Amino acid sequence: MDKPLTKWYCDVCGHPIEDVEKGYVIWKTTDELKSHSFKIIHQTTCDLNDHHSSAALKHFLGERGLVYLLSMLSFGPIKKRIGDGSHCHVADMDEFVDFTRRLQTPFYEEARRYFSNPELLENYCDANEVLPYLPEQLEKIIKRYGDR
Repeated sequence: MDKPLTKWYCDVCGHPIEDVEKGYVIWKTTDELKSHSFKIIHQTTCDLNDHHSSAALKHFLGERGLVYLLSMLSFGPIKKRIGDGSHCHVADMDEFVDFTRRLQTPFYEEARRYFSNPELLENYCDANEVLPYLPEQLEKIIKRYGDR
């Protein structure tokens, strides 16, 4: 089992990114400045030319990373009070939440590799929207469905 929040799987080649300094995040932006198609990749070697926005993986991690991610959803109360509004920069909320969980929720990145398993889907069909994504549940998913 991977140590949580230290290894990611490249969305281009599928191989692990074990050094945060070698990871990069890329995404697309619509004409309305809405961000979408977020991908975690190996910097340089797995870059996609059609994703024009990018930042180092490390900028999305930890407490500062959460602040950065949330700023894509809302400018926040200070900016709103000085007239900058509270504009959301995200085109697809479900995609963005999945992306955020990959970067902020322990065990999510490894467990998500098993989310299409029919037995797993059956076992969680009655679960609420929180339970499957709790770190202890994600750890159970890895132990039960990993290495099959």
